Amino acid sequence: MKFYNGQEELKGLLFMKSMMSMNNVKKQAIIEIGYAKRAGINCEAVAVDDSASSSVDRQPMRDLVETLESGKYAVLVVEDIYDITREPEDLRVMMDRINGMGVLIFDLGIMGLRFNNYEIGC
Repeated sequence: MKFYNGQEELKGLLFMKSMMSMNNVKKQAIIEIGYAKRAGINCEAVAVDDSASSSVDRQPMRDLVETLESGKYAVLVVEDIYDITREPEDLRVMMDRINGMGVLIFDLGIMGLRFNNYEIGC
């Protein structure tokens, strides 16, 4: 069991949407895992979406949802919430689905948790 500032670290999955080479993806993942660590999230795995599509109905997203449904991870870490999808309604649905599994979404862009707040948008 690892601790961060007196609290148990949360087990996280880093999700990256990138079309960079795998070598560059690995370098970027190391940086992002470090940022998550500073927030008390231990990213034990990385899921990479290298597709050009932004639709939520793409194989990498289906794989991501399946992984999160396993209950192994408490936090999904994203570089930017819009890596999930750029379509506002689809993003709301995905955020609700992920949060409904009991998984938090941590956005490295704001260094904070993301929830569906319909008053201010996604």
